[in-house]
Amino acid sequence: MVSNTYSLGWGVIFWLLWLAGLLILFLFGAFFLITAMDAPLMAFWNALVVLAEGFLLFKTARHFVRKDKPASELLLLVAVAAFAVPLVASGGCLLVDSMGSGLRFAG
Repeated sequence: MVSNTYSLGWGVIFWLLWLAGLLILFLFGAFFLITAMDAPLMAFWNALVVLAEGFLLFKTARHFVRKDKPASELLLLVAVAAFAVPLVASGGCLLVDSMGSGLRFAG
């Protein structure tokens, strides 16, 4: 088992991004609860986002505490949780929302 040491700056950046990812998880969790009865396809998409976000956040926090992964890899994964997952999720929500009137890409 490799033991890495993380500097204070890396730790602060990591936990700030991790908290941003946690806020995204709560946001899409609320969206899931709001859309559960009226739009089951949208609720399914939001549930997938919550599961993916939760998996990434749990995995990164566990590795950060164990110090068994390099800081750069952990920051990349937590940045994906904080920035990439919400972007993909928002785009997917727009696609799912537009499917009600027949999925159209142009005009």
